[in-house]
Amino acid sequence: MINHILNMHNLENMLERIEIFAVIIILVFLYFLVISYGAGFFSKREKTPEIKRYLKSVNILLIFIIIVGTILIFFL
Repeated sequence: MINHILNMHNLENMLERIEIFAVIIILVFLYFLVISYGAGFFSKREKTPEIKRYLKSVNILLIFIIIVGTILIFFL
């Protein structure tokens, strides 16, 4: 009986899967903005090939994080 009450309390305080997924997406988007701003993505000057390659690598990494997060949240 006590275990059932404790389990119900824990379920009420936990985030749902979709909320966790939304938090992951928001954090990835904020990370993208910070990295892009630091690399000069939003500046008007021309981007060097090194910066373009770096931002492409960061985008691939962020997409990978979103895919892994999606798999973990929805399929496990």
